[in-house]
Amino acid sequence: MAVQHPRHRPQPSLRWALGQIVPRVARAVRAAHEEQVRMWELWWLTSRVAVDRDGPLAWTPSLDGWRLTGSYLPGFTGGDAAGQP
Repeated sequence: MAVQHPRHRPQPSLRWALGQIVPRVARAVRAAHEEQVRMWELWWLTSRVAVDRDGPLAWTPSLDGWRLTGSYLPGFTGGDAAGQP
């Protein structure tokens, strides 16, 4: 007895196809969203205007990360090594 093969392959079910496609699309959308959020965060950090600060030291954002800026010796003008006025 000869085995008969179908002329065409059976098509996958819609449920199986959606089970394969939906997670891939969700990952792609999530990755695009995370890139957009990161871009806007970097834009916001680099375009901020410095505000007046009460103390002599402040953390300021830069492209390399946060940096400590300001003078840690208030009143020191750099004249002599002892720091006397």
